[in-house]
Amino acid sequence: MFHIIKEVRDLNRFNQILAVLFEEGFDFLLAKIGLKHRIPFTKRLKSKLRKHQEIKPELRLRRTLERLGPTFIKFGQVLSVRPDLIPKEYSKELEKLQDSVPPFPFSDIKDIIEKEFGKSLEHLFLHFEKKPIASASISQVHAAMLKTGEKVAVKVQRPHVKKIMETDIDIMYYFANLLERNIDKIKKYKPAKIVSEFKEWTEKELDFRLEARNAKRFYQNFKGSKSVHIPKVYDEFTTEKVLTLEFIDGIELHNIKEIKKRNLDFARIINNGFEAILTQVFVHGIFHADPHPGNMIIMKDNSIAFVDFGIVGYFDEKLKNKSVDLLYGIVEQDDELIIDTLLSMGMESEDIDFEQLKTDIGFIIQPLQHSSIKEIKVSKILEEILDTALSHNLRVPASFVLFGKTIITLEGVALEYDPDFKMVETTKPFIEKIVARRASPLYVWKSFMHNINRYRKFADEFPEKAERALDKIQRGTIKVDIEDTDIKKLSLEIDKSSNRVSYGLLVAALLITSAILVNVEKGPSIFGIPFLAFAGFIFAFFFTVILFISIIREKHW
Repeated sequence: MFHIIKEVRDLNRFNQILAVLFEEGFDFLLAKIGLKHRIPFTKRLKSKLRKHQEIKPELRLRRTLERLGPTFIKFGQVLSVRPDLIPKEYSKELEKLQDSVPPFPFSDIKDIIEKEFGKSLEHLFLHFEKKPIASASISQVHAAMLKTGEKVAVKVQRPHVKKIMETDIDIMYYFANLLERNIDKIKKYKPAKIVSEFKEWTEKELDFRLEARNAKRFYQNFKGSKSVHIPKVYDEFTTEKVLTLEFIDGIELHNIKEIKKRNLDFARIINNGFEAILTQVFVHGIFHADPHPGNMIIMKDNSIAFVDFGIVGYFDEKLKNKSVDLLYGIVEQDDELIIDTLLSMGMESEDIDFEQLKTDIGFIIQPLQHSSIKEIKVSKILEEILDTALSHNLRVPASFVLFGKTIITLEGVALEYDPDFKMVETTKPFIEKIVARRASPLYVWKSFMHNINRYRKFADEFPEKAERALDKIQRGTIKVDIEDTDIKKLSLEIDKSSNRVSYGLLVAALLITSAILVNVEKGPSIFGIPFLAFAGFIFAFFFTVILFISIIREKHW
């Protein structure tokens, strides 16, 4: 009990989570990690009457996360956009999680805003709607009007949400470590690392100043665009717990029924959406990384507005080029290019069977050779590639996974509206334009100069780094970490051999010493042999027997 109290801040919350896991049929997991005994006996008795095995495990997980509340719902949503971390069927099921929770009282909203700005609500706003327009796990959004007459959306953080989430994440860490230690099948997914990533995401989302900074960067990137709209940030009305943005009047992308009702041009909307995402990734190098349709608002002029910039992804030049190659390989049905790009993009982990990985990816790509460009479904191919990478423990950069998930989401919405939608036809001109730009003399020159600068920096730093390394070698302080099974075995063999040599030398020394003492030693004797010499022969015999048994045992092993 003591170690649980030490690691978990709120024992009542811990017990509540245990109870939900047990009730939802995860009692087998609790048993494996040694926590089932904490469930009351009466509950365990009643559970035998219920049947959970008929429910799919991914559905059971989603239902459990929903019951556990806002932190766990947010955790499930983060997992849903990371098919590189969890199996595909779980990712798809977790997409259904709704981040919609009951609103908190307006009195709390008023208190938080007034505390953050040190002024009354009436002094700050001309009008403030008491009823929220959205209520999520971390925050609540209200429409308001500034003194200048501008309509704004005010995002206010839930009371005590930071403390609540920190407690829940502590408990997640505790469970994750138990799972890693006790269940080999789960260990390969590295649950503790997943929780660590979730903690980083949450910390960023809980500081609205970071979101404001991201939104301003997107605003500058799309300034003057007629197809993409980014809400303006009002810095003077923004703090860590309050974010004030321009109010976006439109329809959420998933509300296809309303889009049809208003006779908007859906084909143009989808084209705008794809081009916006591709521009963010391949031109700006920063993109919206929370791609669910609720964060994409359709305006009356068919332009698309992005909201909620708490999580963003980054693409450096190297990742841009690799991603272009991968998409170009799909568009051109070039399986060799796809395989080579994925392998060069992936970060290797242990035990990768590269030949089998190539075979599996080839199996995904092969059907493209016999398909027309119109029949290619990019989202399906990306999804299968990411799933294959996961199964082979090949870790693809998180930013590419988020980008892939965005493309998958957009294509899914487009196909829901128009089953004949062909994403390749929409994507191909943009990708070809980027490929052509990479071949231009100006781009080649810029790339050359960039590499020259890298090599110059390397050349400048090399003498100093080499001098430090040589100095460490000379002082004997250099450390080399080598992790290899064969080397470990060799080390054990050397250890065993040295022990046997030591025994052998000890036996020889005892025999020689005893033989000398037979002729020199005077005094008490046993069977005519001086006592000390006799003792030496006995000890030599004892160590010889130990050495003999050790050799026999190893042969049998």
